Amino acid sequence: MSHVYVLTNQHKQFLSKSNEWIDGRDVARLFRSEHKDVAINQMFEANTRDVSLRIELLECALNAKGHPQIPEEALGEPPVLADAEQGDPEVTPGGPEEVPPGSHPEVNPEPAPEAEPQEPPEVAPQEAPEIQPGQPDEMRNQAAETAG
Repeated sequence: MSHVYVLTNQHKQFLSKSNEWIDGRDVARLFRSEHKDVAINQMFEANTRDVSLRIELLECALNAKGHPQIPEEALGEPPVLADAEQGDPEVTPGGPEEVPPGSHPEVNPEPAPEAEPQEPPEVAPQEAPEIQPGQPDEMRNQAAETAG
C-alpha cells in the first residue's frame, strides 16, 4: 500500500474518521482508504449528510508512519482557532474594557399599544334541570314491581 484516498471539500477541509470536516494538518485523524471504491462510498455517504458540499477524492502518498501526505496546495488557511490556542488574549492589555451600557439612548422603544379588554358576551343563564335524588331507572322499576 503506497497510497491512500482521502476526501476533501471545496472549503479545503478533510473528512475525519469521526465523519467531521476538519483541517487536513492533523493527518492521524483523517479518514483514509486504500481502496478507491470504499472511498467513493464514503464520499456518497458524506454528501447525503450535506448536499451543498462538493466532495473530491484525493490520492495521497504515505509517509513513514503510514499517514497520508497531504499536498500543501490542498490545505486551506490555518484555522482561526490556532491563535486562540496559542494563548493570545481576546482583550489587548491596556485596551478599553467592553462594558454594556445600562440603556441604549439610540433606541427609543415605542410603548406597546394596549388593547381594550373585550367584555365577555352575555349568555342568558339557563335554569338548572330539577334533579331529584333517587335510584337509577333500573332500580326504580324493580322497586315499583315489588311494591305493586
